[in-house]
Amino acid sequence: MDPELHFGHFSAIREYRQVNRELIEAVFTFLPPTFYHVDIATGTGLVPQLMIEEAEKRGYSGTIIGIDPNRDSLNIARARTRSSDNVSVTFIEGYGQETESLVGERIPAAGADMVSIHDAIHEVKGEASKREIFAAMAHILKPGGVLTYNSAFTSIATGDAALEWGKWKARALKELGKRRDRAIEAIRRHTPEEYMGMMGDEGLVVVHEAAKAVALTKKAIWAISQYPEFIQGVFRDMLNEGARPTLKGMSEALVVAYESLQKDTLPMVWHEVIAQKPVT
Repeated sequence: MDPELHFGHFSAIREYRQVNRELIEAVFTFLPPTFYHVDIATGTGLVPQLMIEEAEKRGYSGTIIGIDPNRDSLNIARARTRSSDNVSVTFIEGYGQETESLVGERIPAAGADMVSIHDAIHEVKGEASKREIFAAMAHILKPGGVLTYNSAFTSIATGDAALEWGKWKARALKELGKRRDRAIEAIRRHTPEEYMGMMGDEGLVVVHEAAKAVALTKKAIWAISQYPEFIQGVFRDMLNEGARPTLKGMSEALVVAYESLQKDTLPMVWHEVIAQKPVT
């Protein structure tokens, strides 16, 4: 895979950081002054970074453990994320389903105060695997602890701009000289209700839910077009005829196609939830 293509570009975008920052600010009302937090699919470390910033502002102290299966992403996370005087952060390579064995004795016996999975659950393949991750997260939560989740890839992600997103994809395919294979089913996007149902099945109670529309600038569109999973998702139903374009080629086609739309922004909707583990 091209080393220049990674999620780190998008995770540095202001709009992306802000929508995650607002969720972090909201969750602190549920946390004790000294907290234990486990971040699943931590990627390049955005959530731990925002947690440290908010903890320092509030005078909180804590322990954060970031878990991700991608070694390259973790290397970026370690380079970008530093423990503060009051908050320590550690990154561990592994999968969300392995959370309990990975955190081991790093959290109190009663459990973590917070677990999180931001902009990642949609990447987990298969319904069973998604449920396994929510189950693992709920299991390590202490009673009263909270789970935060968000995703810009649910059934409401394109909001009222579905036609514009469709035009972007169509123009990118044209740029590549390719067509859609309508026999291939597009990636299924779960509804917000389905994700909340998975949390509810693990005994968690939703205490906060919101859908936030964010205007992605051209810079943000460029950045998300460097994200391999996004690129592959867009072109999943590309007709398999002739030579298949490289990942870099598909990324460049997305950038050129968006420029041809002559749009300054494109809206994307994040669905977010805070769910709590009952005390009794």
